[in-house]
Amino acid sequence: MKLFDDFEAVRLSEENLIFITHNGYIYYIYNPEFRCWQKYKNSGNDHITVGNYPDVSRQELTEALNGIFPEKETDFIRHCAAWQLSINNMLNLLEEDYPQYMSVKSDWEIYHSVHRFLLKSDVCHVSFLRLKALFDAAVTSNMDNELILGKIRELCLTILGRDIFKEEIYIVDGPKGMSYFNIMPVRIIDYTNTDYMDSVAKMHGVRISIDDCDVKSYLEPFIIRYFDDWHEANKNRAVYYMDFDGKEHRIPVNGFDWNVTYNFFTQKSMTNLLNDIRDTIDALSSERENEYTIKLRKKRNIAKAELIIDFYRRFIYRMEYMMNVGKEKGYDLILFMGP
Repeated sequence: MKLFDDFEAVRLSEENLIFITHNGYIYYIYNPEFRCWQKYKNSGNDHITVGNYPDVSRQELTEALNGIFPEKETDFIRHCAAWQLSINNMLNLLEEDYPQYMSVKSDWEIYHSVHRFLLKSDVCHVSFLRLKALFDAAVTSNMDNELILGKIRELCLTILGRDIFKEEIYIVDGPKGMSYFNIMPVRIIDYTNTDYMDSVAKMHGVRISIDDCDVKSYLEPFIIRYFDDWHEANKNRAVYYMDFDGKEHRIPVNGFDWNVTYNFFTQKSMTNLLNDIRDTIDALSSERENEYTIKLRKKRNIAKAELIIDFYRRFIYRMEYMMNVGKEKGYDLILFMGP
């Protein structure tokens, strides 16, 4: 039986099942013996030739959906167990059932918050069911959108144990790749070419990554000032290339390099750098100026001062931990390596 949007209903007589297909691919199954629907576990991937199967009657399909003849996919979705549903299925149901809150046109922020909450949930269907209960209560009490947005964030904190909506400049644990700086403790094995991978031992366990745009925006004046250009490890950096004749050329690297070159900082220089960041935190908090705040205040269109302060505090904590662990293990330098 043809339904809507290339959905069809056919019978698998041998097992007494009803298949709901879309463009010939199985999406939903109804078992008349147990009167239960389920979303097909390999939904949208297994194809059948619909014409080889007998149609289901309109009456039988209506009875299977508790008296409703299906007009859209959500009529099947809402009869499946929550744990079987995808996040898109959940969002479609919530938008259909609570349009005053979940319609993208009426309140994009609520929709976005719910979507992000579901994406971050380890047990997605539990979060979905709790959200449904919250929206039911909101409808009953005519809760305004601002209040329900706060309730969603409270629910997220309760279930996930963390505030995923907190605005921040990110510091990522471990490698991130792409446009991120890698920062970690290192020690030099061979000083003849400290840009060569085997010349540098890295302590990956405490590595952090920061987007290069954030490094440029919030750390550049500090790292440029305290970069140890005189240090033996930085003196012997180089890049190599082959010319058309197959001859290898060595080009020395000078100064802090923003690309894939290694940049080494001593423990002393990093300590001085972090002390300057502490003073800048105090300056930003008290509205006084130091040599760094003028540039930073111009960046408030990118991030609020509180976000910068929060980032600096987390950066100081991570770097001090990294330096202490590195020092204990004999990794006496801190490496900044650009993307």
